[in-house]
Amino acid sequence: MTQVQSAPIDPAIVFSPLMLSDQLIALAQAADVAGYTGTAEQLVTLAFSVLDRGAPWLDGCASKA
Repeated sequence: MTQVQSAPIDPAIVFSPLMLSDQLIALAQAADVAGYTGTAEQLVTLAFSVLDRGAPWLDGCASKA
């Protein structure tokens, strides 16, 4: 059995919703090519929800500019 090691997630790291949704779309494309159409559709839906939600840490930044 193969063991997978993962690095701890640093909560101080901020992810861009655009970058995250781009990665989800790339995964959806790969899933669709591999024949996992249902999974691809779920990933696209998730990518859209990430974009719709936006970046909460940017709320109000436009009004401060």
